[in-house]
This record gives sequence, structure tokens and C-alpha cells, in this order.
Amino acid sequence: MVEDTLTGLMWQGCSAGLSGEDCAVGTTVQSTWSGALSYYDGLSWAGHDDWRLPNLNELSSIVDDRVVYPSIDMTAFPATFYGFYWSSSSGADDVTAAWSMDFGDGEADPHNKGIEDSAQCVRGGP
Repeated sequence: MVEDTLTGLMWQGCSAGLSGEDCAVGTTVQSTWSGALSYYDGLSWAGHDDWRLPNLNELSSIVDDRVVYPSIDMTAFPATFYGFYWSSSSGADDVTAAWSMDFGDGEADPHNKGIEDSAQCVRGGP
């Protein structure tokens, strides 16, 4: 678990599908946007059951777009896939799209909700 004292957010340190010390058990799961939302609905982990898919601003808070491959802290988030991770934020101009963050280069792009991206869950916050 990763606690961010600046934002008040608590992150599951492993991407969806990974577990164990250093997230070495399992395989990163990719799913559609609705699949990612469903995955966290009711997830009970580390004694908490209020995990959710982060919005784009929250997801941006763990990315450093000044560095690439990875643009995420691999000590805090070990075994993280250098690809796109869903946010809960839908596209403003296109209801069939949602924002996804690339943990490789730190850039956000709208993706069709029907494609498969990875997911990282969060809880808490302001």
C-alpha cells in the first residue's frame, strides 16, 4: 500500500492482477473501462472495502512527466506495466471515451471505453 501524504490518497501498490511482496505474483490484468470500474466495486483489500478507480487528476498525481520509461516511481509501485491505465474520468466531448494515463511517458489520452487498459486503484482523498 502506498500512502500519499500530500494528496491524502492511499494507493494499492500493485496493479490489478498483481499481489505479494514487490507485486511479483500474478499478471497485470487489462480490461475495458467498465471492467476496470467493476473490478474495484466492492474490492476488499488491506482491511478496506472502499477502493475505486482514480479520476484523471488523482492518477496524474503519481506520474512524473519529466521522466519516461517509467514515469512512475517503481519503488512505490513495483512491477508496474509501462502502458496505459484507466481513470474514472469520461471524455468531455465523447461519451464513448475515458481518459487513460500512460505510465511509460506520463501523457494522458482519451481511449475508447471498449479497449483494454490496465488499472490501479485508490481510496481516500479530499
